[in-house]
Amino acid sequence: MLKALYIIVDDEADDPVYGDPPPGELDESIYARIAELVQDLMDGEVDARGTQKTPDGLLGWRSLVKTGLTFVAVVEDGVRPQQLEVFLQKVAKKYVDEVDDWRSPDRGGVAEVVIDVIPPWEEDVD
Repeated sequence: MLKALYIIVDDEADDPVYGDPPPGELDESIYARIAELVQDLMDGEVDARGTQKTPDGLLGWRSLVKTGLTFVAVVEDGVRPQQLEVFLQKVAKKYVDEVDDWRSPDRGGVAEVVIDVIPPWEEDVD
């Protein structure tokens, strides 16, 4: 159900510190919307966290404005906004707790941190 997850520093959407799938492999229109969202966050035009329904599913974000970190995910229809918000909160907390240099981490190690976070919509499945 998780289509994409990105961790972006400042407005550097072209080069996220973590991206699954890599930006070039995600539908161009979806990634363009993500880049626009990150820019809007940096400009203070959007709340630091939220969700938005798109034709491609649900887009969610959580920005740690003071550090310049933004966590963005795209999920399929069927995931509730609250579930996506909880997931992004967990990813952000795990990242901040386990990564030493938030703005310039060892990119290979970030994947190991993120993979440990189980999305709430997968926990709900019996």
